[in-house]
Amino acid sequence: MPLRVTVSPIESISSRTTVCHVDELSEEAKSYFFRIVREDVPVAVESHVATEFSRWDVVKFTDYYRVSVTNSRTSDHVTA
Repeated sequence: MPLRVTVSPIESISSRTTVCHVDELSEEAKSYFFRIVREDVPVAVESHVATEFSRWDVVKFTDYYRVSVTNSRTSDHVTA
């Protein structure tokens, strides 16, 4: 199942939000994250990378970014 990751900058987070600092991501996930932020488009990822992103609601980089993982065929929301 092809999965796509998108990120959206957000202003603030709640105390229940799970946050990952960008440096905590694997090198592969970090590479995808930077590409998504730079190009501002959803990016297709391997399932193991999608699983890594789905563990977190938000990734902290220069700003907070809400992370969404979706099935690219149906556009169904998969996680966070």
